[in-house]
Amino acid sequence: MQTLRSPEEIATQAVGEDSSNRLPSTWVFANRAERLRALAGDHAMADFLLFCARIADLQQQELDRLRPLTPRPDATLLKRCREHGMPPLDAQGGELPETWFSVLQKLATALDPYAPPVLQSALLSLPGMARSAMDELARSILRCEEAPDTVIELALAPLVGAALQVAWTARALALAESDIPAGFEDSLCPACGAHPVASIVRIGDAGHGVRYATCSLCACEWHVTRIKCVPCHNTKGISYQSLEGRQGALHPGVKAETCPECQASLKIVSMEKDPLVDAFADDLATLALDMLVDEAGFHRAGRNLFLFTP
Repeated sequence: MQTLRSPEEIATQAVGEDSSNRLPSTWVFANRAERLRALAGDHAMADFLLFCARIADLQQQELDRLRPLTPRPDATLLKRCREHGMPPLDAQGGELPETWFSVLQKLATALDPYAPPVLQSALLSLPGMARSAMDELARSILRCEEAPDTVIELALAPLVGAALQVAWTARALALAESDIPAGFEDSLCPACGAHPVASIVRIGDAGHGVRYATCSLCACEWHVTRIKCVPCHNTKGISYQSLEGRQGALHPGVKAETCPECQASLKIVSMEKDPLVDAFADDLATLALDMLVDEAGFHRAGRNLFLFTP
């Protein structure tokens, strides 16, 4: 007879070494754009989601352009990072890739005719802004530092975040999965050190029911045991909140995982409930859930670079 396991035992169930990290799909932004358009439907924030889909389409074009030009990091660096559990594409302490600014310029040019008024005003100022100021804005976003001082910079922040996503995703796709430190289950991405946007329960080749945290920057994923707080690793008293309507759950594949220890909330999206979920897109479509858990006293732990906050 098989012994039933407690939630704590399930929470500490290990995943195989070969599947502890996942590189992003080469079509990550195209898939995201498709999901955003599907979510827009009759959504109250349809215009916002459709504009985000347009950004994701352009991100895919830029990723396709950058991928052949992006080199693999030095072998010595990769070895040292694997040995010490350090992210080889360090976003918080490393240098900015030169490519990020060219991506920003291309995104800005393509989006200008479709941008909302606040962003259009900021885009008009972009050609006259010093490169050093834009680099500083990029670093503040990567390091989760204080918000920019000017309205113009604040308006540009989501577009800067989109450009940084392209640059780091291209760098991540130059890696092999074995280049990323494994066995260091943590609250930050093992590839670049950025925060997760959410976690995702996968199906199929990634392992049915296996949970991964999804990086907000490079789109890599790393295994995180279930029924466990990603930010603080607590496994006691974890609970889940969802958006309910008159006919049941409004977004069956999305819940907010809340932790009584650190008072953090991180969304978990489930392919078991909806095989088309995307951690980044579904996070944007369920901002009402963040408001719900905020009223209950939990702070948002996930970072979404289209929603700039320090």
